[in-house]
Amino acid sequence: MANTTLLDAVMTQLTVTTSLTWQDICISQLNSSESDFNWTYGLVNASGGSINSLTPKTWGITAEICSKYCGSISWSRDFNFASFSAAITNYLLPWLALTAQLPFETGDLWSNIMGFCLAVGSPAFVTYSLSITILNRYWVRKKFGGLLSKAGGVSVRQKYRDYEDRVRAAQYLLQEAQQVPLRASQAKGWLSSLIVVPGNGEWWEHLESRLKSTRRGVTASLVAQMALASVTYLFTVITSLVESLGDQTTGLQISAGSLWIWLIPVIIGWITVGTQYSHRSIDDALEAELAMRALEPPIVSPTPYLRQGQRGLTGRSGLSPQPSLVQTSLDGFDAPGVACLELPTWYGADVEGDEKRKGPIYNYARLFTWWQLASTLDHAFWNTLQNISHGNVCGSTPGPNAQPWDHQDPPANLEGDIGDSARYCGLGAARIYAYPSWSDMPSDVYRRIFAASCWGLFLQWGTTGASIFIAYLTPTVGLGCNSGGYLLYGILGTLVWACLLTSSLLSHEIMLRYQEVHITNPSMDFRARYDPQVPNPNQYTRTKSHNALCAVAVILRYFGKAVAIGNTAWLIVSSLLNFTGAYNSCWCQSNALKFGKNGWVVLFKDAHDLQAAASPSWGGGLFMTLFVCAVAIAFFVSGSKEDKD
Repeated sequence: MANTTLLDAVMTQLTVTTSLTWQDICISQLNSSESDFNWTYGLVNASGGSINSLTPKTWGITAEICSKYCGSISWSRDFNFASFSAAITNYLLPWLALTAQLPFETGDLWSNIMGFCLAVGSPAFVTYSLSITILNRYWVRKKFGGLLSKAGGVSVRQKYRDYEDRVRAAQYLLQEAQQVPLRASQAKGWLSSLIVVPGNGEWWEHLESRLKSTRRGVTASLVAQMALASVTYLFTVITSLVESLGDQTTGLQISAGSLWIWLIPVIIGWITVGTQYSHRSIDDALEAELAMRALEPPIVSPTPYLRQGQRGLTGRSGLSPQPSLVQTSLDGFDAPGVACLELPTWYGADVEGDEKRKGPIYNYARLFTWWQLASTLDHAFWNTLQNISHGNVCGSTPGPNAQPWDHQDPPANLEGDIGDSARYCGLGAARIYAYPSWSDMPSDVYRRIFAASCWGLFLQWGTTGASIFIAYLTPTVGLGCNSGGYLLYGILGTLVWACLLTSSLLSHEIMLRYQEVHITNPSMDFRARYDPQVPNPNQYTRTKSHNALCAVAVILRYFGKAVAIGNTAWLIVSSLLNFTGAYNSCWCQSNALKFGKNGWVVLFKDAHDLQAAASPSWGGGLFMTLFVCAVAIAFFVSGSKEDKD
């Protein structure tokens, strides 16, 4: 039988409560005059064990009893707009506002929306792309640090003091320009001219200056939104720990809010690593000023240079044109137009992958092409510095009759025609490719993929896992609607990362096969449809294996993005469902995902009674969240810091 004194106390409390919870309504229905519940069956203790009377040790009722007597309770009956608006204001809106500070810069509205969904739908993915960017930045600082040391050494500075500025500008370009696809080209001798021709020192300095002026920095709106989200979250959590420790609703709201906290380290990381304000900033910086190009002999002009819009470094994707023949005309090193390199799609979907898409969110797909560009520039600058340090004059025949270095006019020592400039920087006989082969890339590139993956999963599951931990251990302990929803969010976010990473690797292999064909036949027009009736060596059709790779890469990419969109919607909808009380049902409250019909529902314990059970889970989950964010911020900031001159 029921302890009448205890039952009277419970019912008295309900009569003085101005805002009834779902649990209050359920107790009222159990004790209503229409109910045949006799308080001797279906009661449970703290471990879910059966108990035959209402005593201080009684925690709740079984899922079966709940479904019978409280299953008809509509979530709208205990909906409280004041509580809902407070939860939305404290736990959701600040985070949604903060997403505006994520790096977009993709160039069109749909791509920006897709970037939002990829970030919110998969913290693992956006962190992976950020980590790749940071590790690339660290690698180029280390790689070009050797070049700058050599350029600043006595053997070079005594001969050509100003060349160091050109190397530093190239390093800055590689660090800052990861958010767009870049290609190097030696067609018409442009790349070697940018590196060697003395008049281009000013072009490099102005390029660096333009990129610095368009770099996204810390803005007042960023500081305000970061402060608002952080302070609101911390004060709300502190208030909850002081006043509402143990309250189930508050605990689930904290866990829902913690799902978003990864935004803080990610946004700090993107700001410190550096992005450009516009998707056009890098292209505009490369095209804003005319540059000097060396001419092919015989030189008939009074000067061996021609000032034009440079084409040695361009913001474009796809294959790099390979020289088809060496001309004897003014514009040597001719190559086919890039229009011939437009690749056929797979049922309307491009096969190049996200490497061609502008925006920091897609940096993950540019690892290989970026490394190829950086290695090409590193090789060319190193050869140039070697020649300067040894006092070799551009165009001079090596040996005892070599032309001596002119210390009175250092730039004159680097003057030469198109062939001289190419040989001086080591590009005379070198082909410039966009896509490095798997074997050409050092183990460091693959270690970057592994390290970035670890950081992505660490931040995803460090924050999502903390939310799962809090929701799972908040009585009734077990996998329920809240913890199960968070687990689903984490799994889908990880799936997005896995699909897009795999798709990018397959896309690289696809482009390597196209590149191999282009190297063999530089005049190949990939736009031409293959016609077996009219054989043409300049027509190409994909093999079955090549076409299968295209199919898998495209399907994985589209599937991953579709999951990201769905997961973003799920995160927002699940948060709203939590705050509106839609999870207040017998099925959710009894953690049916884990226990099924053997679950039970907490009814007769208030926040004070649940404090002991809530303290470890709330404290542990919050500590885990803050620790993960602090570690991630430390890595992002330290990996993105600038070297001191």
